[in-house]
Amino acid sequence: MVHFDNLEHLLRNGMCRQNHKLADPDYINIGDSDLISQRQDYPANIVPPGGNLGDYVPFYFGGHSPMLLNIKTGHRGIKKRPQADIVFIVCSIESIIEHCPGKWCFTDGHAKNTLTVFFNSVDDLEKIDWKVVSSQYWNNNDEDLDRMRKKQAEFLVKDYVPVACIKSIAVYNQQKKEQVETMLQRLGLDISVKVDTKQKLYYP
Repeated sequence: MVHFDNLEHLLRNGMCRQNHKLADPDYINIGDSDLISQRQDYPANIVPPGGNLGDYVPFYFGGHSPMLLNIKTGHRGIKKRPQADIVFIVCSIESIIEHCPGKWCFTDGHAKNTLTVFFNSVDDLEKIDWKVVSSQYWNNNDEDLDRMRKKQAEFLVKDYVPVACIKSIAVYNQQKKEQVETMLQRLGLDISVKVDTKQKLYYP
């Protein structure tokens, strides 16, 4: 999930951690700056790949993330932005395993939470609460006081993810689709662009 203005650099150079040599010097941060700073020194509790969360490119497993809601509403001190300015980079786990061997792991909840468990085998994907991950409504409730943590399960790739791993790009509306397709044509990239018409990613 990135700002549209970051997309061309990403498509030219791949996705990388904040301090990578290919990082975008003009990158627009849409997240929680304090949390991003805290992740720099927070350990990824599994080896391999090891290191700290700040060494990784993070992905969500589903849409309707709490962070996107904060971006939409401006809650929690996050700068309010139109959802149309946010695009989703969709990668397949299979392509990441192929192109980034030994460099990935995933979690069963928000990576910076002491309850969260890290995994580095696809056999453990069943440990993720897929019902919560795919839910539009994820507040903790009397039946499950851990929904918000589990909603934010992450797939993490250490250092760098090449453009070859991108399966598709999801956007908010037709206008943004046309802009992205023009960009892809200019860059000579064959990546599909899909409008989230069923609101599986964006909030209503």
